[in-house]
Amino acid sequence: MVLALFRSRFAGVGVRHYMPLMVLLVCAVVILSAGCREERREPPPCLERAVFGDPAQSPYVLPYPVGDSYRLAQAYCYPYGGHRDQLAYDFEMPIGEPVTAARAGLVRRTRNDLPDYGAEQDPGQHNHILIEHEDGTVAFYGHLRQGSVLVREGDHVETGQRIAASGNSGNTLGEPHLHFGVYQFWPAAERLDVAVNFRNAKGPLDDRRGLVPGHDYKALPY
Repeated sequence: MVLALFRSRFAGVGVRHYMPLMVLLVCAVVILSAGCREERREPPPCLERAVFGDPAQSPYVLPYPVGDSYRLAQAYCYPYGGHRDQLAYDFEMPIGEPVTAARAGLVRRTRNDLPDYGAEQDPGQHNHILIEHEDGTVAFYGHLRQGSVLVREGDHVETGQRIAASGNSGNTLGEPHLHFGVYQFWPAAERLDVAVNFRNAKGPLDDRRGLVPGHDYKALPY
């Protein structure tokens, strides 16, 4: 189609005159096609994405107040749960515990109206907050308590600011917890996530320097 339009536009012109333009056109098509293929490329498997930096240099703190401690129920790429392809953490938290911003940023989206039922079959139906940071990454806080969200879209929040309360909304299998994960950009997309640890977490790390399920993590001053 593109070449047909090109020929109709330059009908009657000698081949030697428009040959350089044809070469440029072909090159442009090749470059654009390569770009399209790049966009469609599948993200690497979860464990290949799980590349953690030095926790002391992490821009993130634990998503709950200094001095609090909670057990990690599920970690990243966890093969026996919902995180088998997610770089995310589930912290066991009773309903109503304070949830704080792990990093400063702009509130992009919230939901606040779903009951703390804990058995919603649709995994996307839960109260949540999404916060975009200065580098474009986006933190997700999920399963929040109904009516507890304290921020609105467009608000700027500071690290450690209380933003909601933990809850049991969505598909928690009846076990209240805070789901926390970070995505590469807004809007957030599954499998386009970021490996995160926390500079104020007191507790063991695995060989990759990520948090370990089954252990308690206390939030230290930062």
